[in-house]
Amino acid sequence: MRFDLLVQGAPLTTGAPERAFRFARAAVDARHQIGRVFFYNEAVAVANRFAADDSGTREHLTRLASDAGFELAVCVTAAARRGIVANESLADGFVIVGLGQLIEAIEDSDRLVSF
Repeated sequence: MRFDLLVQGAPLTTGAPERAFRFARAAVDARHQIGRVFFYNEAVAVANRFAADDSGTREHLTRLASDAGFELAVCVTAAARRGIVANESLADGFVIVGLGQLIEAIEDSDRLVSF
């Protein structure tokens, strides 16, 4: 089964990115496929290389995405509103994309799971 994840909650106040990581890890371990993890709204803070990552979620996500071959997509508009720019503050392993990639993920996945 292919899952795509939509992460919207702020990392420090909601824990949504960490829960998304745990779900992705469990799905990969169960031999499911993750197509894309799409960060939107406050969750884009995970992709800011200058933001504190005390929980290690950014590192865990990028390692899992690299190992399992899925994309860590960051909404361009949400990122720009929060000062995240592709060649300046975007952390390694993340890509800036438009909302079209979220629609594509919804169409291509068996399930979209939101955090």
